[in-house]
Amino acid sequence: MDPLQIYWKERKAKLSPEINSKLDELKEKGHMTDELLYIQRKRPKLQKGDVFVVQPRENIYFYGLILNVCSSPACNCKIIACIFKNITHEKNMDNFRPDFNNLLLPPILLFKEPWTSGYFFNVGRINLDEIDVPTYGFYHDYTNCIMSDLNERLNFYPSLIGVQQYGGAGGVAYSIESELIINPELLLDDQPPSQSDFCIKFPEIIKRRGINY
Repeated sequence: MDPLQIYWKERKAKLSPEINSKLDELKEKGHMTDELLYIQRKRPKLQKGDVFVVQPRENIYFYGLILNVCSSPACNCKIIACIFKNITHEKNMDNFRPDFNNLLLPPILLFKEPWTSGYFFNVGRINLDEIDVPTYGFYHDYTNCIMSDLNERLNFYPSLIGVQQYGGAGGVAYSIESELIINPELLLDDQPPSQSDFCIKFPEIIKRRGINY
């Protein structure tokens, strides 16, 4: 069993039957973008430090941040981004706080489709050199190793570990909706900062299993 399956098996074992039933229904439905509401279609030139929003409910937005953009053939033109728990009700940066101890989703590998389809909407940009960005990497199940965002094998455990698979708006919608099913209070204002369960537990499982260096 791969670490992602282990993670979800252990997490679901602690949830109520009602929540588990809702998660199973969502999984049966698949990766559908209608868990995210359409914002506005644009074709921005995506850059490191771009701040964007996603809209899981009417006039409720989660902030996201682009950590890197890789356009080399080896990177398959992917965007590395993460999504924070702090919410806003306006399409601007006024409430944005790049607190990596308050992540909703860990670093994820994306194509440009979420932006060009109108489900991600850029609201500004920050200088990543002026904030403390933790180390991050992506677990590759086939090789049982952790890769960088440049597809290079890492020889250490980064602070944040995501999954080495490319996704789009549907995958992000599925992940966000799963978290909202488990904890609907994420949609409330002024929630205390806390790192997502995945950010905490998934790296622990990988360390427990061990990786190839």
